[in-house]
This record gives sequence, C-alpha cells and structure tokens, in this order.
Amino acid sequence: MAKPKFPIWAEINLGDINANLDLISRTAKVPMLPVIKANAYGHGAVELYKEISRHSNVAGLSVGTVGEALELRRAGYKKRLVILDGFLPNQVPDIINSRSEVVVSSIENIRLLARLAGREPVPVHIKINTGMTRLGADPDGAVEFYKKTARVKKIGIAGVMTHLADSGTKANAQISLFNETLSAIRSCGFTLPQRHAANTSAIFLNPKASYDMVRPGIGIYGVQNFAGKNVALKPALSLRARIMMVREVAKGATVSYGMTWTAQQKRVVAVVCAGYADGYSRSLSNKAHAIIKGIKIRQIGTICMDNSLFDVTGTGAKAGDVVTLIGSDKSKNIPVTKIAKLAGTISYEILCGIGRRVTRVYTRSGKVFNVSGEL
Repeated sequence: MAKPKFPIWAEINLGDINANLDLISRTAKVPMLPVIKANAYGHGAVELYKEISRHSNVAGLSVGTVGEALELRRAGYKKRLVILDGFLPNQVPDIINSRSEVVVSSIENIRLLARLAGREPVPVHIKINTGMTRLGADPDGAVEFYKKTARVKKIGIAGVMTHLADSGTKANAQISLFNETLSAIRSCGFTLPQRHAANTSAIFLNPKASYDMVRPGIGIYGVQNFAGKNVALKPALSLRARIMMVREVAKGATVSYGMTWTAQQKRVVAVVCAGYADGYSRSLSNKAHAIIKGIKIRQIGTICMDNSLFDVTGTGAKAGDVVTLIGSDKSKNIPVTKIAKLAGTISYEILCGIGRRVTRVYTRSGKVFNVSGEL
C-alpha cells in the first residue's frame, strides 16, 4: 500500500477490527455491546461505528458520555446506544432527545429522567457496585433501588449491570456479589432484564461473567490487556510519521530541550513530525525506539510538542521517509503495550491520547478505504 502523504497519521486496519470482533463473539457466545467511548479508544468513533455496528452479533453500541452519544447520533447512527458513565442534571434533555439508554446509580438519577421523559419510557441500566466503588448502587440498597425504579412509569429497565475492577480470579468475589444481588431482585418477583458485566479481559479469563451480553472495549482494537492467557487479537492501529529533516551532528553535540542527549561520536539525526501534542508522550524521551525501512532506530533527546528526534545513522534516511512509532514495518514490530510500559502507563492512555491533528487512515485488504480528520 502506498503510504499517505500526511506528516503523521494513525493507520487503522478494518480487517483486524472485524477479526477481533469475530474472536470475541466466538469466545463470549452472547451478544456484544461494543464500547467505542473516547473516540473509539483513539481509533475514531464516527468512522468505526459504521464498521462495528454491522457485525452480526452486535446488539448495539456503548459510549462513555452524553456528548459522545450526541456525536454518534449526529453522524447518523440510529440503532441501540447506551451511555455508560452517568450524567449531569443539565444533560437529561440530550439523553432523551438522542433516544439513548443510560446507566443509573441512584434514585435521584431516576427522578431527573422521569421529570423530563416524554411519551416513551426512558430505558435505563441499573448499575450495581460490586467492588469498583465508582458509580453504581451499593448491594445492600440495590434491591430497594430496583423496586423504586420499577414503579416509575416513565422509566423502563433495559438492563442490570456491574463493572469489574479486576477480571481474573479477583473478580470471583465481585461476580458472586452480583449474582447474590440478582437473586435478591428475582426473589421479589421481578423478571430480570439483560444482565451484563464482562469487559475484554473478563470475556477471555472469566466466562461466567458473560451473562446475557458482554461489553468488549480494548480487545476490539486488538490490545490484550491481561496476562495468563495468550489470545489471537490483532492490533489494528499503527502510528506513523514522516521525517522533516535529517542532519549530521558532531561528537559532543547535544539535542533538544535540556540537552539530555549528547553525541558520543559523529551521528545522523532525523527530526520526525511527531510530538507530545500528537500523543507521542514526553515520558518516552531517550527510551523509545521506532522503525524505518525495517530497521529499529533509537529516540534521542527530549520529545517536543511537535517533533521528536531519532538517531538514524547508517539507515540512509532522508526527509519525507516514513517512521513507524507504533506497529509493524517489515519484520520489526513496536507494540503499543511496549510503548505504554516505557511511558509508565497503560495502552489505553497511549491510544486515547493520539491527538486530533493525527489523521486517521482506514485500510481494508491493503488499500486505503477512508481518511478522517486531516488537518
């Protein structure tokens, strides 16, 4: 595939996205509610919703915020949409007008929604706090919360859910508590709505958390965020940038802010169009590597807002050449998990931090399918 001419871009392989959805679907064996919050984890929600929502086992889509729900509706998404991360009182009209389902954690949430509801009941998902201790009703009050919600005519209970703070063996206590709460609700004569709890890691590590529906997030994009089991997820995103300038530096020369790197001998240095404003973290300074023409090169000096510098001695690099910061080039690979470890963070933060001036280039079968966000 001919490389795009942008200074910096994220290349997103739609075939890999679909392969990951297929794998998750086969593993979970229940419908999926894909999570495309935070701009689809940096991959571009407005473009990817079209691809993801076409999968035969997708029951709808979920986002984090009311604003993200509005963005998808404006982009043309008309199917089931769930807002996961709560809401503020002033956002209630937007929830109702966008025909979204919303997660609720308190009776006050219910009162706010019912007050402005129209003819159709507002669909809600009752969240139970089983150990995350963020949003959600505490288990000892969950049954009463469910009863009160069920009595409100302008509210429809579409689901009951929890969120796992840990998805391995530590999740067993959370799952048990969730099951106990569900049993208590059922014993009051209620037929339970759709139950859901599992994120990507729970889908693969804890099958009993799959219930009636799963909420895969990072796994859709091909990142394995758990240990103890290797699965065939395909990283869908590569981050690439072009060289702005190549220069020779003499022994003893320093580069970038703070003069944190000194040439021990004559070297060739490339200025690359990727900086921390693009999501290439300053914390990677003097730690990271990239790839050019299948050769690994070392990042040197402090990463700047708009640029980073690399030692390209012996590579024949020139202005305009492509450097791969995340992803594969020929036989070499730099996984996002490695970049995250070097930066002292997690893959989620690296992907979500890819900035808006990074053009998203979507590929299918080795060809450019669409381009979004060119600045």
